[in-house]
Amino acid sequence: MGWLKNKTGTLFSKTVLGMLSVSLTVLIAAIIVLFFWFRVQMAEGYRELTYEAMANTDTVFSGRLTDAKNRITEWYTSPDGICLRLKENTPFTEHMSFINKILSTLNGNSFMQSVCFVNTGKSISLTVGSNVSHPEDLEESLLRQLENVENGNRTFFWNAKDSFSDDMIPIMSVSMAENAMGDLRFSGMSVINIDLRQFNKSLFSGRKPGQFRLIVLNREGVVVCNSDLTNLGEDWSQKEWVQRILGGETQFDVREEGKRWEIQAAPSGEDGFYMVAQSEYVAQIVNVKYILYMVLAVILVAAATIVIMTMLVSQRIFQPFHTMVGNLKQLPMTEEMEEERDEVVFLEHFYEGISTNLRTLNDRKENDFIVKNLLLGNQGKEIKLLMQQKEILAEDAPYYMLLVLVESCDSNENFSMQEYDVLRNMSGSVFGSALEKYGRCTCLEAGLRRMLFIISGASNVRPEPEKILEAVKRAELSLKKLSQIRIYSLLSEALEDGGETCIACFTRMNDCLKTRHLLEREDTLVVGMEEEHIKDEISEELLLSLKQRDKVGFMEVLLHTLAECETMPWSAFSDRIAKVASVIVKAGRMKQTEKRKPDEMIKSRIAALKGREELLLWLESLYDEAAIQISKVSSHSTASMMEEAVDYIRNNYDDCNLNVNQLAERLNISTAYFGQLFAEFTGLRTLDYILRIRMEKARDILLSEPGTDISQVASAVGYGSSTYFTTAFKKFYGVTPSRFRDYYAAAERRMENVMDFSENGAFPSPPEA
Repeated sequence: MGWLKNKTGTLFSKTVLGMLSVSLTVLIAAIIVLFFWFRVQMAEGYRELTYEAMANTDTVFSGRLTDAKNRITEWYTSPDGICLRLKENTPFTEHMSFINKILSTLNGNSFMQSVCFVNTGKSISLTVGSNVSHPEDLEESLLRQLENVENGNRTFFWNAKDSFSDDMIPIMSVSMAENAMGDLRFSGMSVINIDLRQFNKSLFSGRKPGQFRLIVLNREGVVVCNSDLTNLGEDWSQKEWVQRILGGETQFDVREEGKRWEIQAAPSGEDGFYMVAQSEYVAQIVNVKYILYMVLAVILVAAATIVIMTMLVSQRIFQPFHTMVGNLKQLPMTEEMEEERDEVVFLEHFYEGISTNLRTLNDRKENDFIVKNLLLGNQGKEIKLLMQQKEILAEDAPYYMLLVLVESCDSNENFSMQEYDVLRNMSGSVFGSALEKYGRCTCLEAGLRRMLFIISGASNVRPEPEKILEAVKRAELSLKKLSQIRIYSLLSEALEDGGETCIACFTRMNDCLKTRHLLEREDTLVVGMEEEHIKDEISEELLLSLKQRDKVGFMEVLLHTLAECETMPWSAFSDRIAKVASVIVKAGRMKQTEKRKPDEMIKSRIAALKGREELLLWLESLYDEAAIQISKVSSHSTASMMEEAVDYIRNNYDDCNLNVNQLAERLNISTAYFGQLFAEFTGLRTLDYILRIRMEKARDILLSEPGTDISQVASAVGYGSSTYFTTAFKKFYGVTPSRFRDYYAAAERRMENVMDFSENGAFPSPPEA
């Protein structure tokens, strides 16, 4: 034993044992290969026969189904068919030759059960049946099925109860129509019903159930034909092997009914159907005689013995190598790698993984460097050179920058890291696919939920911004269909500086995007580099609205201001909103509740805003508070203002332009508010009070100056038209100015006569008529 141990411990003996192991392994492998080669050849022979059977069956099936479609199309377009479809209550006697022709066809094809025509009133106008089978309530059942058919020209399957038994008749209906029954343009339909039992008998005559089956399925997984003549019309779409066939697989093994079947499938020559063959023949080939298994078992035992010896011999030689590979497999970076027993292959994958990780880390580091400096606005030259080296930009080609922000439709709902990674990858893929046709598209993660896409075209190609905008909108619609999100995006103008202004452009886009995000503006815009100059006229308008307590006008000015600010960078927008808030605060002289200055409080509040609605509510609350403060300050001066208004009316009643608006403007308050205060102070509406003063003054003139012309009186009390004055005077006193003056003169004469009678004792003479 010691001698043998010494001999086997030499390198020569190890080599001999190794060669012996290889030789025996090759021998065993050759035997196994030959064995499986014969098996494969036999299986291929059976498969060829199976394919021939499938092809022959498919030819007959497609031919008969095509013939049925041609027949129903011919009858549908024939004059008799058109008459039956378009006219209701058509007498059968007018179409007897047509009916006999259909009967002749049905009798010549045993599987054709019946032909039905549906008129425009959606009722059966004609049913011609054969003696093949007798479905119960055929017409009513068929109409119910047709109502569920979305396309008027298609093949569908259903089951009808046999009139003479409890059996169900599987029926395949081939319909012909221009529109479905649910369509308003429905113009009738013709249907041919095929009894699948008779159809299968004619297709598989003389075949018995056994180790080989031929099955025809439609695209919904319904059994159309079966050589076993069973399960016709059944829905097999839930079976795993049927799903695999509908998914496009053509050959695989499956266990069913306690047997191992080989499935072979192919699309039928008739569109929408699949020819399937189930064969147990090939499975039987696996069940070779027990002697073959015994021989194979002996060979496998010998092979295992040699392999074990080889492993024992090589264990000492390759122990360091195994130890190194084992240590590498314990590293964290190998946990995501697929398990590989071959150490050499594992080392190759390990090296590829390290190289890929290094490239990925380097690429990510470079991208992070670009994004970081874009955000900080630093190292413009370095970023330009790096993007050119990475071929993100070309030195002599135009490029566009697209900044995208995505968030959940519910602003209070935050994405988990896994959801965010999925959304980021999906967004990058959708936008990248939409923009790649305009040049090379690079996606950079510019922050949480923010992505920067740089589209660099060729030097001789300059895509129009409108086309890129259309592509962006299509990508946004696709993303919104896939996930419940909101998308804010801005597109730069075409830049042709090789990257010189990319930092400035990104900074402006980032600031503008922050503004649009707050204002909840989701429409995509093209952002230019030039600053927009907006006239600053809001202060006076806001102050006027506050003084007049015109909240509607205040909100209109505010909404108009926000509409003008939609494309502003955030710094300019926040300054403008701060100015608006400051104007309101100062106008209302609001008390300071914190130690911070008002400007600091306003800027802090603006920075904390989360949406357009919150911004409007905040400014509206400032308005309400300021309005209350102004009302408190001005309440004591209401009486003096109304006294001033009354004095002004009494002193300027002769002004024909005197009206409520003039008085309200004079007191610097709104017209509605002035009318309310004046009515409370005088008990009269403003116009009624002006009318009263003018009528009193007109009466005084008519009585004190009897010779004055009516037109002069009208002009003296603020009426440009004597007619209008006369109408107003009569409405106020009940008589015209002329008659009022005459009545007064007559009254004076009577008084004089009465005085004469009292003095002379004589009655006055009656006044002249």
